[in-house]
Amino acid sequence: MTPTAVDSTSPVGPVSQPVALHPAVRRDLERLEEVTGQIVGRMFFGTMLKAMRESSLNGTIGHGGRGEAVFSAQLHGILAERMGTATQGGLKKSVFDTMSCQQKLLSEHRYGRSKVK
Repeated sequence: MTPTAVDSTSPVGPVSQPVALHPAVRRDLERLEEVTGQIVGRMFFGTMLKAMRESSLNGTIGHGGRGEAVFSAQLHGILAERMGTATQGGLKKSVFDTMSCQQKLLSEHRYGRSKVK
């Protein structure tokens, strides 16, 4: 995902233009995008998988027994993170877009406002 700047002086409305960012700022935004996916995965998909695990739809056929009962929470945690990071758009994008503006300002303050030419 490439961060963009908004030009509010355009007569037809805001226009997205790519902005060259300091490499450290870009790295921080990439890390934020990865972590956002993990958070969305754990909060949304993790909750959904937990509800499925605790449902009464477990039958005797196809059930993993005691091993599944013990380790299914760990497996679902890993699956939830992977589903969150694999998601493009939707909730992950909304959360990232909201947090990226603040992260960009913090990173620019930390590393200086120098832009790549």
